[in-house]
Amino acid sequence: MNPFALFEEDTDGPDEVPFITDTHRRRFVALLIDTSWSMAATQSNGVRAIDALNRELARWLPSVRAEGRGPLRDVEFLVITFGAGGVGVVSGNGTPSAEDDGAFVPASRLELPTLVAGGASPMVAAVDLALTLVEQRRQHVQTVHAQQTGGPRLILVSDGAPTDEEGNPTDDWRPLARRLEQWRSTRRLQLFAFGVPGVDDEVMRALATPSGYFPLDDLDLRKLLDLILVATSDHVDFERVRNQVYGDDLR
Repeated sequence: MNPFALFEEDTDGPDEVPFITDTHRRRFVALLIDTSWSMAATQSNGVRAIDALNRELARWLPSVRAEGRGPLRDVEFLVITFGAGGVGVVSGNGTPSAEDDGAFVPASRLELPTLVAGGASPMVAAVDLALTLVEQRRQHVQTVHAQQTGGPRLILVSDGAPTDEEGNPTDDWRPLARRLEQWRSTRRLQLFAFGVPGVDDEVMRALATPSGYFPLDDLDLRKLLDLILVATSDHVDFERVRNQVYGDDLR
């Protein structure tokens, strides 16, 4: 799989692309990563999943930054983890702020700290925070910078089921699914959900719809991150991502 094939139609070289504040439109991509205790317990080729994820992130981030000087030059990333320490912003300045130089950072400047696994899986709170910050950022960019904004995109990665902050099972995802449906119809939201082994398929399908949910057969974190990069492309739809995941084995 070539995760950059979808970008090859862009002919601008990196040196010819203006900085993001000079573009006419911005797109917001919120990446939500499950860092609960299972990521510390699960093994990937004999390595803890969280350690393998950090290793692959170190390989992946330079590719994101390179694409941020080209096809992803209009993209601002928000990265949220849910697990160790509860729900937290790990992009930008690490605070839940939609102001300039806050939680959102241009793709060309995306950096992430080493992630730590542990604790519960407050997925619902993480999605709620992402929706709040994306809407606040949209209003800020339109009001302060007088720029257009594209439909927001959420990318959710999990290997378990949602819990509250104390680790108790919760059904709060059910009303969240209804709110997400409203977002899809009124704000052109797209939610791509990737489930690695151990995930609750019912929850992920309810949140992302069957079209937007992509269960993975194994804990291939390199493939997962490449799929995430594909899912940030401006003109990618669910079917094109599905073809990248499964090829001719359609689900």
